[in-house]
Amino acid sequence: MQQARTTKEKIVAFEEFLSAIPKHKGNERLRAQTKRKIALLKAEVQAKQRRATARVTQRSIQKAGAAQIAIVGLTKAGRSSLLAALTAARPQVATYPYATKESVPGMLQFEDLQFQLVELPAPIPENDGGFAFQEGSTDLIRNCDGLIVMVDLSIDPIQQLDQIMAELARSQVGIVKSETDASIMRTRSGGLQFLTAGRLIDCTRDQIITLLRSYGISNAMIRSTGDVSLNDIEEAVLGTGLVYKPTIVVANKADLPQASGKAQELIEREGSRMRIIVASCLTRQGLSELGRSLFETLDIIRIYTKEPKAPTPSPEPFVVRKGTSIGALSQQIHSALFRQFKYARVWGKSVSYGGERVGIDHVLMDGDTVEIHA
Repeated sequence: MQQARTTKEKIVAFEEFLSAIPKHKGNERLRAQTKRKIALLKAEVQAKQRRATARVTQRSIQKAGAAQIAIVGLTKAGRSSLLAALTAARPQVATYPYATKESVPGMLQFEDLQFQLVELPAPIPENDGGFAFQEGSTDLIRNCDGLIVMVDLSIDPIQQLDQIMAELARSQVGIVKSETDASIMRTRSGGLQFLTAGRLIDCTRDQIITLLRSYGISNAMIRSTGDVSLNDIEEAVLGTGLVYKPTIVVANKADLPQASGKAQELIEREGSRMRIIVASCLTRQGLSELGRSLFETLDIIRIYTKEPKAPTPSPEPFVVRKGTSIGALSQQIHSALFRQFKYARVWGKSVSYGGERVGIDHVLMDGDTVEIHA
């Protein structure tokens, strides 16, 4: 199921999963939940087929760099101009609407990392006054690591943001972080590990383990924030809940008259719950902030590894989420390293002195150098 990417592939995967579930009382909830997910996916497909909008074939964009960031926005907001200003990509920059016909990738350098920026075609207006992303765009949005939402300060930026958020919500994507969040990341080994910031309500860890094993999940990292229920965990497994994407709003065309007033209105309404950069792709105002802002918004850190007795660490860091432990890092490097772990030495902000010996549960910080002994 988790290998499926398109909506139709997910329907096939869930139908196969449903047929494999034994029909007895203990599985009634599981079967009902799976049927509900199939119905939602089929309704999504039917709704897209009914839309009287042109379809543009999307080529697959493979992830590259430390993170893949999709650039979304209404037509003429400046998506192509932003990509051209920040990367070596040369998208078509035009004054007429809907010039971008397919997704265009480019690499943004930030210190010793690169972020892959992918400009998506603008969503197309529908008869009901809303907008519709193309199917290929929706799949990329749901699978990327974060979003840049562009709005145009020459017109109403708040209305544009609301329209984009509404269409993202129809695709089960949210850009405002909820106080409650649950995610399941499958691993090759290590059993079921918990990284909890908050509390579990109406369930215990043992009940979550039982639930995950009923889905055939034996190795995974379970992350939770806030008050998380068993239903939240189940929705994370099935993909029925809203998928949160770390997001930066780029308010473009700050060089135009009246732009400062509109930017201030946008910041006053949304600045407390999302990061907003007031920018101009023409004058490059605000663009130098974007690399650092992406790094911070994505909640990632860089960890450098060193072989025992080697004089210097590897120049290429591992990019992991904040809160990652030595154990999770060793598992990411190789499952055998995790199984045979003895201890690690760490240099950096997470330890009291350079080369401090730590155990498998030690939590790492950005810039740490790690030497794992197995």
